[in-house]
Amino acid sequence: MAKSATELQFSSEQRAWLGLGESESVRVLASGAHTIVLERCGGDPADALPWDRELVLVGDVRAFALADLLQILHASAKSGFLFFETGEHAKAVYLSQGEVVFATSNQMVDRLGQCLLRAGTITAEQFRDARDAFKPGTRFGKILVERGYLTPRQLWNGVRLQVGEIVRSLFSYGTGTVLFWEGEVRPDNVVRLALPTRRLVAEGLQQRDELLKFLAWLEDPRTRLEQLSGPKLCGTEQTIYEAIQGEFQFREVCRKAGIDPLSGARTIRLLRLLGAVKVTRPEEGGDARLPSAGGGIDDESVRECVQNHVKIMAELVAPIVAMDGGEGLRERLAGIVEEAAERFPAILSGVQVGPGGMLDPEEITQRALRFPGERECESRLALGELISYLEFELLNHPKIAEPENFLEGLEEMRSRL
Repeated sequence: MAKSATELQFSSEQRAWLGLGESESVRVLASGAHTIVLERCGGDPADALPWDRELVLVGDVRAFALADLLQILHASAKSGFLFFETGEHAKAVYLSQGEVVFATSNQMVDRLGQCLLRAGTITAEQFRDARDAFKPGTRFGKILVERGYLTPRQLWNGVRLQVGEIVRSLFSYGTGTVLFWEGEVRPDNVVRLALPTRRLVAEGLQQRDELLKFLAWLEDPRTRLEQLSGPKLCGTEQTIYEAIQGEFQFREVCRKAGIDPLSGARTIRLLRLLGAVKVTRPEEGGDARLPSAGGGIDDESVRECVQNHVKIMAELVAPIVAMDGGEGLRERLAGIVEEAAERFPAILSGVQVGPGGMLDPEEITQRALRFPGERECESRLALGELISYLEFELLNHPKIAEPENFLEGLEEMRSRL
């Protein structure tokens, strides 16, 4: 397969046919006997695709779901650069030996500040203050640290959270093109995730289902959107906010704003956290309680989510405690909880690990119910990290025979998470 970084020259008629702007150019990514793959160039050089690596896959996600492709790359321990594009949405995932090490997105809703706000790591006031101080060429995270809103370690964990959110958001797309270049491709700032690719895929699929439920809730004709005064907005947030004026139904707002419903739903969630939009139903009054993807699921669903995770933790700690006693495990798990609390402060900060490595499900539930963003999703991610650690310790315990069989016995419980 031939590769070239050489830019191609086209006539004015050919450029118009290709839809190229005046400053845009095209270069060959790959060519064969029957096909040629071209890259549109002319933007930020940092956004260029890795033509110097081997392009080994081009696919349509309508036939090959992103979750399936990522699982294949993980299972085969591939290193490389996965690029996804649909409409104006573009996202990239960097992999090393099948594990996600970084991800990027051109969507405003995936930016660091928005991710930190949804996670409850920063407040709406801190977010707006830092955004007002932001200028092109500066780093948003640096501003948060300089103003004392985050420690450097919290910022590092925040970037890791952002990368995870970008990867999980991929699985909500039902259309688009995906390409994969094989070979180590290192971004400017590599952050290695604590969560393995397999878990990111599982969480992403569940998050996709929640987002689709939330989208259906928003598209219900009874649901109304209402502007609230005050917050300074920009980009997609401002476009959606302005479109709500004079419009009450979500579909009409998206049409007026020229934004696809999926992006509109994610933006509405953020606008609620910023206090810019109220979502109501006539029979409910006030700011309506949304399904799980909207930051306000029903209390019983949150409670069930927490209890199911704590039950699995109890099953996982039992054989370890039987071999080593409870105090050693309690100390080790307390360290993991403290570290995870940097990423999920609203759920885990200050949580005490009880005798035998157990958590109080009621305390976690109450914390989750007070969380301003995606309550069930945040609980699942926070407690999922603790479960991942316990699985790792169980699998590597020298005194426990056939731990894989023990984990297989928990698959039915896992299916309820």
